[in-house]
Amino acid sequence: MGVACVTGAAGGIGRAVVARLRADGHTVLAVGRTAAGLPVAEGVVPLVADVTDPEALVHALAPWPHLDVVVANAGRCETADVLDPHGAEVWRRVLAVNLDGAFHTLRAAGPKLRAGGRALAVSSGLGLGGRAGYTAYGAAKHGVIGLVRSLALEWAPRGVTVNAVCPGWVRTAMSAGDLAHHGWTEAQAAADIPLGRFVEPEEVADLIGFLASARAGMITGQAYPISGGEVRG
Repeated sequence: MGVACVTGAAGGIGRAVVARLRADGHTVLAVGRTAAGLPVAEGVVPLVADVTDPEALVHALAPWPHLDVVVANAGRCETADVLDPHGAEVWRRVLAVNLDGAFHTLRAAGPKLRAGGRALAVSSGLGLGGRAGYTAYGAAKHGVIGLVRSLALEWAPRGVTVNAVCPGWVRTAMSAGDLAHHGWTEAQAAADIPLGRFVEPEEVADLIGFLASARAGMITGQAYPISGGEVRG
């Protein structure tokens, strides 16, 4: 069908998105900070680029003249209270990946997107709400939604749609690490989810796949929660 670029492709959501877009017929450029863990399959091209480096993706995408889909998915989760002695360091690291990284990704991919292309960014349920200790993460993910809503207007004349997805708790290694850090169990976290379980990475990928399809041509500037009812947009 076309060429898609997915950052954070070595992670749980990223790998699922790569598989979904590949199944939909795209050649997929799977981008990671290192080669370790990047998916290897027919029609999947692994690319090494750090999204915090403004020129890294520009260089990595240089051989590809056109893109049809870009998914800014790379993310990092760290927690610290604002008054924590290390709070400023956490703030810089988290915003560098989650917000600056999304900006660099969309800026590098934007000139290559064909008319009628699809741009997506992975925000979070915390981009629509808040949680104590997650100040940097929440601020970054709120920022991603603001970026998407503004960019949707900038790119509308080209017929390019720009949307965000906002997952709640997803069953990934990053979530498992977050749970372990706080001493929580999955069952404890799932107790606050009306549908009673974590989201599967493939379910997030299915939403992204739909928004990347021709059927979603009149959807732009939106932020979609996918959280089993925990987050309400």
